[in-house]
Amino acid sequence: MLDKKRPTVVIFSQGDEVMTGATVDTNAAYLAQHCHDLGLDIIRHITVADDMSELVGVLRDIDQMADVCLCTGGLGPTQDDLTTEAYSLAFEAPLQFDEEAYEMMAAYFDKLNVHMAEVNRKQALLPEQSIRIDNHWGTAAGFIGTASRCRFYFMPGVPYEMRNMMHSAVLDDLKQQFQIEKTRLITLRTMGLGESTIQQIVNELDIPDSIRVSFRAGLPENEFKLTFPHAYSDDALRRCVEMVEQALGPSVFAIDGLDHSVLNLADCVDQLMVSEGATLSVIETLSQGVLSKQCQARWLNSAQVFPVCERALQAVGLEGRAINEETAINAAKELMKGESSNLALVQLYQQNSENKSDIFTAVVDNTSHLSSTREVTGRTERQQIVSAATALNLIRKKLLSN
Repeated sequence: MLDKKRPTVVIFSQGDEVMTGATVDTNAAYLAQHCHDLGLDIIRHITVADDMSELVGVLRDIDQMADVCLCTGGLGPTQDDLTTEAYSLAFEAPLQFDEEAYEMMAAYFDKLNVHMAEVNRKQALLPEQSIRIDNHWGTAAGFIGTASRCRFYFMPGVPYEMRNMMHSAVLDDLKQQFQIEKTRLITLRTMGLGESTIQQIVNELDIPDSIRVSFRAGLPENEFKLTFPHAYSDDALRRCVEMVEQALGPSVFAIDGLDHSVLNLADCVDQLMVSEGATLSVIETLSQGVLSKQCQARWLNSAQVFPVCERALQAVGLEGRAINEETAINAAKELMKGESSNLALVQLYQQNSENKSDIFTAVVDNTSHLSSTREVTGRTERQQIVSAATALNLIRKKLLSN
């Protein structure tokens, strides 16, 4: 059957271990990303413990609210694995023994040279009129079942098995069953503006109602996302993105999804360093290695981390100098002399109080430099993240100025 509208999806995770946090639910994130890539609309993530009445009720609720449900967990051989039986009870689909599923499971145990216990027979019981999803990577077969509205896809909770099932069967079935018009996501990556400020700015813009607007706030970057309908013209899309970019100004350091992919600030710098054939030497202090970890080995020639600025200055022969922006510039020039890199960056800082510091950052090449002074506040980890991002952004600006 073909559905002319964009299908709605519920991602359903089952099991006490997920419910209590004993197991981190990486499956849900994986499934959500694939749904997004296909162009499906995710409306809910639901997690339910190993409780039969709860499972039955939730499955019935999902059938009334969604076109697709991707479910993981609860297909094992033990008494707390209730998913298959819960589906059977929820939709009056009697369980039937699947000989092929049983033989496939037996062959898997034989391959491992492990005895298959009688309780594993339970995993070969599948609901009447369901479609088996073969499991060549474990024991539990998955299955596809259609209730009054929703098409359910049940897969094991073991991530390796689930992912292989997704690629071997589920993705193709989704494409066959639903007419999916994929949307286009454009992400403007920003630094220096909070999400409330961004919202205030875009409130003044004439963004059509057909374009979905969303945010992803983080440290040190904030993302402003525009999701365009499938039929939106490329020219109109670009005009809209350009309008937003101009409104947000220099806070936008990259646009992902327009002409190429940019994952974050570090990825943006990496792409520029590679395209320019540049190499870098670094001395960092306040960021304590956070900066170096975001640099790629293919262009990072050297990285030195000093706990105090006096030792950093001593390393470049400038001991005793005042800690300020000018000293950072001179230190970067001295670092450049002793290295084969064509860029050198030095970061210094002055702690003003327990939760406040001034950072002085300079990046130089053979002919010029860029530098900045910035106050950073908050806990130590926050100051480290912001100071590293400040350094990366200065590298970006220096590369673009060449």
